[in-house]
Amino acid sequence: MNNVMTLFLKEQMEQWRSLKWIWLPVVFAILGMMQPLMMYYLPEIMGAMGGDGSEQGAAIADLMGVVNAQQVMAGTLSSQFDQLGIIILIVALMGAIISEKNNGMLAFILTRPVKAWQYILAKWFSQALLVFISLGLGYFAAYYYVYLLYGGIQMASIFAGFGIYFVWLLFIVSAVLILGIVFRSTAVVAMIGAGGAIILELVSGASSWGQIFNPAYLSANATNVVMTGDVKAYFVGNLFISLLFIAVLLTLSILLLTKKNFHIGSSHE
Repeated sequence: MNNVMTLFLKEQMEQWRSLKWIWLPVVFAILGMMQPLMMYYLPEIMGAMGGDGSEQGAAIADLMGVVNAQQVMAGTLSSQFDQLGIIILIVALMGAIISEKNNGMLAFILTRPVKAWQYILAKWFSQALLVFISLGLGYFAAYYYVYLLYGGIQMASIFAGFGIYFVWLLFIVSAVLILGIVFRSTAVVAMIGAGGAIILELVSGASSWGQIFNPAYLSANATNVVMTGDVKAYFVGNLFISLLFIAVLLTLSILLLTKKNFHIGSSHE
């Protein structure tokens, strides 16, 4: 495991050099703050733009209806993180392996006493940590403003929603990782990754047993937990299958990295 830790620290240094540890958490924090602030001040802003602030604002407020803290927090997941947030996340992660593959660094690393599984796990844990901190900052920044403007939500629901949604993002991390091994173009990885995530999210609104096999259904469950304090139907099976998919993607990444591009000799075992 020493190699895993060494590669993990190397990846952390690279993420600092590329400023990912700065700009990605900041972007997620901004996305998190946008939803509660926008929902709270939108009637006033639109009213001011319309001339008669009081009448326009009241009309917009009537159209929006009564919005509570749970709805605003759930909207942060579904409207901010699930759309622009995932696209930004894929852009941030898509070059992790491709850049090293194209500049020869990956070939150099795997000719050292390093196994493919050590390289993949170091990459995955490093990216997972970055995603965890970025999501956490954005998520709890959103809750901070929701609490100030709309009131509190049960903390059990808040933490459960965060944990469930994080598993969905771990699937994204794992998918982008294997795409980086298969393809040499970051544009291709971005298009396939973002397109696949969008398709999964579009079909996650259905309430059939088939959602067990849709990792994006975790996002719908996270939203439902924040809204109602409870998960949707088929959640347990969906969580188990999603974790299994993550394990399968990591295993395939290791096999592809070993077979397609490099052959690590027995002296490295």
